[in-house]
Amino acid sequence: MSREIDQLTVPAEKRKVKVIVASPSRSGTLGLYRAMQILGFNTYHIYECVVANELSHLKIFIEAITAHYNQLSGIKRYDLADCEKWLANYDCLIEIPSYVGMDVIEAYADDPDVKFILTERNPEKWARSVNSSTGQVAAMAHTFPFNILKYFHSTLYHFLKMNAIVYQALAAGTKIGDVENEKMLCRYYQDYIKRAKATIPADRLCLINIDKHNLDWDAICPFLGLPVPKEEYPDRNEPEKFQAMVKGFLEPIVKTAAIRFGVTALTTLGVLGWASMKYGPSILVALTVR
Repeated sequence: MSREIDQLTVPAEKRKVKVIVASPSRSGTLGLYRAMQILGFNTYHIYECVVANELSHLKIFIEAITAHYNQLSGIKRYDLADCEKWLANYDCLIEIPSYVGMDVIEAYADDPDVKFILTERNPEKWARSVNSSTGQVAAMAHTFPFNILKYFHSTLYHFLKMNAIVYQALAAGTKIGDVENEKMLCRYYQDYIKRAKATIPADRLCLINIDKHNLDWDAICPFLGLPVPKEEYPDRNEPEKFQAMVKGFLEPIVKTAAIRFGVTALTTLGVLGWASMKYGPSILVALTVR
């Protein structure tokens, strides 16, 4: 089966990965994304995937997580070579490795020059944060008007699809409000953190419990061997900020989709009106029943 990643042009040059933030989303990762940019890294985070690279990387990310979480998909799982091709322009990877499998993290760990940061938090808090962010976006795909408008804008369609697939994987197919929902999310998180700790070499791991310790320059700069910047450490991405970011990203896309939907609807109504006048009401039944 041909994959999206196989269609991507092989870059002439690629950056060497220096740092991997192996944490899942909702673990202080957006703040780390901005912090690593301030420190001079060319950093890849889901925000970068969606906003900076848009459709091509969205499709690749959807393929990567589908291949990892759905063994019946028929898609070959991504390996280190695939990730290096996809992320060739970046030397710091955040969140993405947690979605493509521990084999890829282990492959990066084989390079003694790669350092890792892993943040952890209370699993119940993490589950609630996922539900108030990714879970809410995933649910949008099935509610009006997004369940219609997504078919009128490819980026909107793939953005909602990506969130739905991610959430389905994290929540083991449960939905917000299901009896087992938070339990499944907590289980996923605990299993992932446990495996990450067992996989990443301890001497190249900066482990930060963000419930007990500040996630700031003092927590990461000594580990990275870099001086503390004069700029303040970026704020953590609370759910309200996440929702504001999603709104800012979606607003122009939704407006475009709505305009396209309106034009299509008016065109359809115009055709149906013309058909009704020319052929009579029976033609409307034939067209709409189909």
